Amino acid sequence: MKKAPTMDRPVARVLLFDQLGRLLLLYDPDPARGAYWYPPGGGIDPGESPEDAARRELVEEVGLDVVDLGPVVLRRRAEFSHNGQRLDQDEWHFLGRVESPVVGPGRAGDTEAAAVAAHRWWSLSDLRTSTERFFPDGLVDIVERLEAAGLSSERRS
Repeated sequence: MKKAPTMDRPVARVLLFDQLGRLLLLYDPDPARGAYWYPPGGGIDPGESPEDAARRELVEEVGLDVVDLGPVVLRRRAEFSHNGQRLDQDEWHFLGRVESPVVGPGRAGDTEAAAVAAHRWWSLSDLRTSTERFFPDGLVDIVERLEAAGLSSERRS
């Protein structure tokens, strides 16, 4: 059987923390690979910067216009299959903060709402003790590193 071609896909995601230092993750019940939690974000459109894509995706997926979008805290490549398509993703993970953990609906008429089954704000303690799957791989270690550096709850002026 012939293998599907691999699609190169640049992606911007946001490790978004609320004022209590909790991380927003979205849920994908993926019946083919098993359910998992992941940070909001998605594909970078041609001509779009990674930061602009991260901001756009937050509005599309969870209705949040995040002003406090910080530095890239993780850059990685990930290769996997999703819906029968092989993907080679160049991922940019930005640090973001919101004052209120209220997540709204995505952009009206956008197809993102169907892709986001659920969301939850996770404390580091909850992440550590959970038996759920998280992406990117090593997410708990990443959040621990950000907390140790004071970045998960740091306020910028």
